Amino acid sequence: MRKAISKGRSVKVLAIGSSSTVGVGASSTSATYVARLESTLEGTLKGMDFDVVNRGLSGEVAQGAADRMKKEIEETKPDLVVWQVGTNDAIRHVGIDSLKTCLRSTLGWLAQNRIDVVLVDPQYGESLTRDEHYEKVVKAVADVAREARVLLVDRFEAMRELQRERGDRFYLTSDNLHLNDTGHRCMAEQLARTIVGGLMQADADAEQPVFNYP
Repeated sequence: MRKAISKGRSVKVLAIGSSSTVGVGASSTSATYVARLESTLEGTLKGMDFDVVNRGLSGEVAQGAADRMKKEIEETKPDLVVWQVGTNDAIRHVGIDSLKTCLRSTLGWLAQNRIDVVLVDPQYGESLTRDEHYEKVVKAVADVAREARVLLVDRFEAMRELQRERGDRFYLTSDNLHLNDTGHRCMAEQLARTIVGGLMQADADAEQPVFNYP
């Protein structure tokens, strides 16, 4: 992303994942987190153009996204991949070791190809966490993100805090699973903050800022 910004060209973001990425639960296409992410980034990083490409697939587990990752990247040629992952793995009880192996392998391939990535962990819901496997998956995603040194959007914890204050209905639809408009908006805002924070840290590490941040 720093390279794209330094050259003043449009930044392409590939959003891959399951129903949250597809936009299930949102009242319109413009209310999805993918659409809101593009406008939020452009509103934050004035003068920059972002193109967020949606390649979500409802019901998909991590391995499914991993299997099509290379093809999607070849077609879109992104500067950044936003990978929303883990919810369906938790619901379907995919093994923790299998999930970690999938994540490590895919993140390793992305690193080798010098493609930035942000992971987004599962959403929180009171009914979802009644199954102890669900939080094990959340922890597994965080563990791999830390090992691979990639940015993680911890929407699980952010949504748990919201749930304590406002309840599930504040950000989930009536099915207690999919995000409503507020959930999509919160996810986009949290993602944008994480991405901008990552750029600022990269600038600090390089000691050669490429953008004047607000």
